[in-house]
Amino acid sequence: MKKIFSILFISIFSCFSFAQIKNITLVSDYSFAQDKRLQITKANSLGALVSVKVNLIDNFNLTFSSGYKLYSLNEPDVLKTWNWDFWTARYYPKIISDLNADPNLSVEIGAIQKMDLIPAILLLNYDFQLTDDLIITPSVGGGVYFYTRRMFATETWSKKFPDAGYTLTYSFRNFAPDKKGNPFFSKFGLDVTYNLLSYLDITASSYYVKMFETEGTVGYDMFPFSSEFSFNLGLSFKY
Repeated sequence: MKKIFSILFISIFSCFSFAQIKNITLVSDYSFAQDKRLQITKANSLGALVSVKVNLIDNFNLTFSSGYKLYSLNEPDVLKTWNWDFWTARYYPKIISDLNADPNLSVEIGAIQKMDLIPAILLLNYDFQLTDDLIITPSVGGGVYFYTRRMFATETWSKKFPDAGYTLTYSFRNFAPDKKGNPFFSKFGLDVTYNLLSYLDITASSYYVKMFETEGTVGYDMFPFSSEFSFNLGLSFKY
């Protein structure tokens, strides 16, 4: 795996060394999972990306992008499906025991799940100049997602004191071990760029991402979706 990344980044920097930087683009990103996996019922994210576009020849370009996306994931039985031994084998049985031992004790249990996503994307694209100010750019390529899925249980406990007519309520969180990986994907889509100033464009884009199914490796087994749609809006600084 390290050799693959070394070859990839050497290739990128080699291209940058002989090609001319065309623009640097900053965009906001909204993404949502189309084909969800495991028991995920909903997955969407907000984030930001930066890309460097270099001209190869004529209107052909190479674009390298990276950034950060924060996914919110819904999974109804995540406390069971996470395979968190501390919770299932030790802690939850103690909760049941404590509740059975004290009728004045009650608890509400929930779970919050997030995923930190850092993409490394390489795209080949072609600029179609429709007018002096408008450019349409289809792109195709792929990359790798470095992800960390994290989850914690929320507990709100209540203890009634009937003689005093008082109820004590307190809350805390229990954090599960993270799930990590770096699955690969293919990506294609379309950018629409409009010229604002001699040095500045506004750009909007839509992309489709398809994950490579690599069961048993690179953390794909715990990755929450197999395909994704992304929508970007941002500013492009021309060189």
